[in-house]
Amino acid sequence: MKSSQRRELTDELNHSTGSYELVLSPLILALIGFWLDGVLGTRPWITIIAAVLGLTGAVIKLYYGYRAEMDGHEENAPWAKPS
Repeated sequence: MKSSQRRELTDELNHSTGSYELVLSPLILALIGFWLDGVLGTRPWITIIAAVLGLTGAVIKLYYGYRAEMDGHEENAPWAKPS
C-alpha cells in the first residue's frame, strides 16, 4: 500500500470516530445510569439524564472539532487574508 493511500485511509478512519462517539457515549452513560437507578431505586431518571448528557457532550465535542478543522482550512485557503 502506498503511503498516500495509507494516509488517506487513516484520515477517513479518524473522521469516522464521530459516529462512534455519538452512539457509544450516550449508551455507556445510559448503562451506568441504569445501574445507578437500580441501586438508588430512582428508575428511569438517572438513565435518561445520563444518556442526554452523553449525547450533548458528544455533539459539543464534534461541533468544536469541526469548527477547529474548518478554521485550519480557512487559514490555508488561497482567499485568506495574509496576516
